[in-house]
Amino acid sequence: MINEHKFGSFVVDGRSYLGDIKIIMNKVRYWGDRKKHTVSFEDVKELIDSGAEMIVVGTGNSGYLEVPPEIKDLILGKGMRLFVDINLKAIDKYNELTSQNKNVAALFHATC
Repeated sequence: MINEHKFGSFVVDGRSYLGDIKIIMNKVRYWGDRKKHTVSFEDVKELIDSGAEMIVVGTGNSGYLEVPPEIKDLILGKGMRLFVDINLKAIDKYNELTSQNKNVAALFHATC
């Protein structure tokens, strides 16, 4: 569960993280390999391989992180659902799904 988000940081299950994060199988790690403000195949490969029912992408506080159409098509083509929105809405969706014990993976951009 994502307990809190402030510009540049997240609190997940009571633990603080500074910067962008990935959440796979309820395990949080830093997403330090992101290049620019565009999600790449390398960014989502682990999430796809996790077998999650849905991938949630938090595009930042203002929504500047871009998920290109080919990445969306790749995820949907694997039979997974996809939710992409600003952090506030993406966090709500992630928390809703995890509270329902859904298998969800996520990327969150911590700033813009």
